[in-house]
Amino acid sequence: MNDFRDKTAPTRDSILTFREVTTDNYLDVARLSFKDGQSGNLSSNVWSLLVSRFEQEAWVRAIYADETLVGMLMMEIWDPTESYHIWRFMIDGRYQHLGYGRRSVEFAIAHLRQNHPKAKQLQLRSTPREGKKNDSDPDMTVKPEDSPYRFYEKLGFREIGPPDHDGDVLMGMDL
Repeated sequence: MNDFRDKTAPTRDSILTFREVTTDNYLDVARLSFKDGQSGNLSSNVWSLLVSRFEQEAWVRAIYADETLVGMLMMEIWDPTESYHIWRFMIDGRYQHLGYGRRSVEFAIAHLRQNHPKAKQLQLRSTPREGKKNDSDPDMTVKPEDSPYRFYEKLGFREIGPPDHDGDVLMGMDL
């Protein structure tokens, strides 16, 4: 098993690659973690990996900066219904603010355009700009500064739907 913590620290100039999640790296992907305050934005990677094993439309990749595991991207790619979503996406808290998030979403967009030409829109769910409060589980409360909403907005996503039962809004961008 490869341990991502033993690698040389990546830099802003590191080359990003998107690799299948395999028996060699799934435990490391499961161990990736958020920054404090971000856990209410997304299900855990353990849960996401479990879901991906039983949902045929799940397309999952481990994100590497050079040879260091830095994140995970999971998309829903369902050509029969032309449904394309970033289902789960995260960059480990230690590697945020190095441009990996932006570059990873740009990769997702390019992948869809190249491999799924019928794709007209890419959607995702985000914590609202103003954050969200969860009285029953304070760990799922998200402050406005910890919401990824502005990040996605800067990449061209716009709000296209009301909050769901978890308080997350639907965002989309035309492809």
